[in-house]
Amino acid sequence: MFKNFFINLFRNFSRNKFYTSINVVGLSVGLMCTILILLFVQDELSYDKYNVNHERIIRLGSDFTLGGNRDRIATSPLPFGPTFAEEFPEVEQFVRFHASGKQQFKYGEKEFYEERISYVDSSVFKVFSFPLLKGNPEKALTQAYSIVLNETLAKKYFNDEDPMGKVLLVGENVPYTVSGVMKDLPLNSHFKFNAFYSMKSLENIRGAEEFNSLQPVSFWSFSSYTFLLLKENTENEAILEKFPAYYEKYMRKLGDQLGVSYKLIIQHLGDIHLRSQLQWDAPTGNIKYIYILSAIAIFILLIASINYMNMATARSSKRAKEVGIRKVVGAQRENIIRQFMMESISLTVFALIIALICVELLLPVFNQLVGKDLVLSVVGTPEVILFNIILAVILGIFSGSYPALYLSSIQPISILKGIKGNANSNGFLRKLLVISQFTVSAIMISGTIIVASQFLYMNNMDVGFDKSNVVVAVMRDSVLRTKIDAFKIELKKNPNIKAVATSSSLIGFDGSKSVHLFESKEGMEEYALNFNVIDFDYIDLMEMDILEGRSFSQQIASDTVNAFIVNQAAVIKFNWGENALGKKLQLGVDVDGVDEGGEVQLGEVIGVMRDFNYQPLKDLIEPMNLILSENPNHRRVLHVKINSENRKETLSYIEKVWNQFCPNMSFDYFFLEDRMRENYQDEERLTWIFSIFSLISILIASMGLFGLSSFMAEQRTKELGVRKVLGASVGKLVYLLTGEFIRLIIIANILAIPISYWALNIWLSDFPYHISIGIWVFIVTIIVSLVIGLFTVAWQSYRAATSDPIKAIKYE
Repeated sequence: MFKNFFINLFRNFSRNKFYTSINVVGLSVGLMCTILILLFVQDELSYDKYNVNHERIIRLGSDFTLGGNRDRIATSPLPFGPTFAEEFPEVEQFVRFHASGKQQFKYGEKEFYEERISYVDSSVFKVFSFPLLKGNPEKALTQAYSIVLNETLAKKYFNDEDPMGKVLLVGENVPYTVSGVMKDLPLNSHFKFNAFYSMKSLENIRGAEEFNSLQPVSFWSFSSYTFLLLKENTENEAILEKFPAYYEKYMRKLGDQLGVSYKLIIQHLGDIHLRSQLQWDAPTGNIKYIYILSAIAIFILLIASINYMNMATARSSKRAKEVGIRKVVGAQRENIIRQFMMESISLTVFALIIALICVELLLPVFNQLVGKDLVLSVVGTPEVILFNIILAVILGIFSGSYPALYLSSIQPISILKGIKGNANSNGFLRKLLVISQFTVSAIMISGTIIVASQFLYMNNMDVGFDKSNVVVAVMRDSVLRTKIDAFKIELKKNPNIKAVATSSSLIGFDGSKSVHLFESKEGMEEYALNFNVIDFDYIDLMEMDILEGRSFSQQIASDTVNAFIVNQAAVIKFNWGENALGKKLQLGVDVDGVDEGGEVQLGEVIGVMRDFNYQPLKDLIEPMNLILSENPNHRRVLHVKINSENRKETLSYIEKVWNQFCPNMSFDYFFLEDRMRENYQDEERLTWIFSIFSLISILIASMGLFGLSSFMAEQRTKELGVRKVLGASVGKLVYLLTGEFIRLIIIANILAIPISYWALNIWLSDFPYHISIGIWVFIVTIIVSLVIGLFTVAWQSYRAATSDPIKAIKYE
């Protein structure tokens, strides 16, 4: 039985090599794309779930509102960890992560800058599954100035030496002893740390009294990422229900004085990567991109499946006689349905084998595109392979369902009487399938145009300052900061250096925030205001526009103690209107009975600057205050504006001067425009993914259209011959064959417009600054679709129209 089936299968496929090839290629490409996307989606959904206790680990975030300004951030106060463990019996362990920023590491002659280093509690190895290759997890981070390296850093500094007990000089030559080596963290982890300092080190740096303080002010400094390991069967609600009593005990006194409302945010570890929308979070994914990619996979599979159905229904007349004869000799309808279903499933399984081979070949390129290290193997990803086998079978059943049901319903008497199945009897279905294919393709084309346009818009948007040719370096050496004035003078001696300035924050990325008092009709009101501490040269270097008033001046001594420059957003928020100049503003607040621990600076507004994007373009411009300070320790970020020519020589000069003033730390720099472009890597990646998969969907749809037009031309060979004999021109015959397809493509685009407009508007709504969807997008989509459609069917139509009419009339 099976032998007979496979013989018939082979004969059928070999007799129709052209159409079988189109189906196999289309299905293979569709399944290949699905496998690649599925690997990506599976990896995104698996983030942080390598931790044995991931279901019991939560992160504490903060949601607070001051003066009508709401902030939802991923960090929490430093005392939260130990006090939660004490106050909540549901907490089994806690661990805090306190980022240290980029630091220089030295060992012997080796000297590098390292990122992704954090102070952590010694309980980190109890809460998270971070295996140690060397060292005791119970003791590795219990001592001050101890450090645990990942295996990559250990290899980098010590090669084949045993790193245990070795001393690394960190920052300003602070000695840290290596107390452990841990495995590199998995790529599917939202943690990206290369090393851990012991939290005891931070306690020594700050002083035990300040570090362990339970004063109210300590609970209003949101500086750490706090994770709790909850006991078995503990629900988040148990923590949330008890938190008001905790807030009353530790936080309400200062909160009421500041006029702040506070809510605790609890996030499960497994939700952080895809579902966190909090500020100050580690780099995260986006659940919407998972939905988008999943939809793309479904679209491509749908197009490939439609190809098969279209070709099978179009060619049904070719197999009508076969079905009739089978029925005459006793075949039941269910036998015929089974036969055609098995043919369809065999084709999709064969296509799956080809797809798996292609995935293996293309996976390195795909990994480079999406920035991952995905693998496909029976051992590593058995669920992906199993899912695709099941998917191939389902796809085979779906693709072969209509042809099987239709062909099995043909009455043998019709065929015996010489009434052959007519391909046009299924004309409506074929038209519907072609429309469906090109509707999906049109959505993909318009999506590609919009995604690419949004990326270009964000990359080239006027951000309110000049980001070009600005070299940025962080001055981590306190000695260099004390010599900053002399350092700047030396740099400016080079004619290729236009300006030098310093600030506390890196523009375009972050900003500090502090409670301010601003003048209003009701008196002085509180507001959590973003601010940046700058020097006299900063505004000119960044080419910011002062709309009202003036900039800071070295000729006016009081500017360093009681002058502020605010942006337009602040003027609007504080309802100052046209009277912003001279308004009182105070940095910091005096709180009765509480050592606030920070400087309070009262002054007035001397200037209003045009709004600029001091944070990524994914955030709206918020109120901002620029503060002048002559204290070099307040300004750690160096900016050097250089000419676009002679970059290499200018950078060499900056490095030379840097080494003169800062011999203990090497010159580590980046260009501001390059770093800002990195903010939009997700959008750039999505642009490439959309473009590639859009091209693939169009290719598959075009292959189906090519095969269908070829078959239709074949079916109408005799008709074309008669028309040509009667005087029809080649142009009219080509139009006769292509006109119907062109009309279907136009209908498909019309149907795609509202769907595309709705879906793309939802995607764009995530961006506070975005393009608008103009009619030109859909005009271009229609033109591209028509050009592709014409190119696909024109050649077959031209061949049929120019064939010998005598041979055509004799064609059977």
